[in-house]
Amino acid sequence: CDLELSKTNTSMIQKEEKIEELDLKLEGATAKLQELTNEIAEADKMVAEIARFMEEATEIRGIGKKENEVAIKEAQEAQSAIAEATAVLEDFYKKSGGATEDGAAFLQRGAEPAKLGESPSTWDSSYSGVADPKSQPGGVIAVLERTASEFAEMEADTRAQEQTDQLEYDEEMKSQKIDKARREKESEMKGVEKKDLAEEIATLQKSRKHISGEHELVVQYMKDLQPACVKGDSSYEDRKAARAKETDALRQAQDILTDAFKPTAAPAPKAFLATAERHGA
Repeated sequence: CDLELSKTNTSMIQKEEKIEELDLKLEGATAKLQELTNEIAEADKMVAEIARFMEEATEIRGIGKKENEVAIKEAQEAQSAIAEATAVLEDFYKKSGGATEDGAAFLQRGAEPAKLGESPSTWDSSYSGVADPKSQPGGVIAVLERTASEFAEMEADTRAQEQTDQLEYDEEMKSQKIDKARREKESEMKGVEKKDLAEEIATLQKSRKHISGEHELVVQYMKDLQPACVKGDSSYEDRKAARAKETDALRQAQDILTDAFKPTAAPAPKAFLATAERHGA
């Protein structure tokens, strides 16, 4: 009984320690699994946000590009219109007599008003103008040229701005693509790690269930031993003393048997015995 109780108790303690060890591993693995789940969710969220940002930035860039194209087109059209208007006016001034003999200057008599005929229905005098069309700053040609210069400057500024905007957009998209790829890879790798960890947890749970079942059997066996080995007439001390006596008795028996089978001395010869008797007499 004592040996059986000792063996059973040792087995029960070992299984309890194993269960405790498995519980600690399960607790750590479960916490790590939750951590991975949160990290994967965070990485996926960042991927979605980056994708949304890239989509919005692309849409804004498209709008800005179209606006710049329209502004450039309008500036070009304005310059063309001004050039045509300037050509028409120059031609008009040449034909109206406001030009010098060599046609190089467009002078108008600003101090002398135009002479009209006696009847409003007829015009006997040609148009002589009111001022030099190229005089600064009020000449009409000068105004048109200044306006054309402003539109040319606006076109150049818009082109430069478009180039800058596109460069910044390209660099931002490159950076966002790298970050997005990194987050996607992070989510992928952590997903693999999570899968492996989930399998490990399943194995630990299976092992714990098996050990727990064995522990229950050992506990039940210990209960079954109680009536015969613990709750009987003899106490543990009594059984221990009886076992000691039994051991001593077995040892004594062994000594007796050892002595019984020891080899004995050989008998002396008869001649020797007779001589010994004469000397003794």
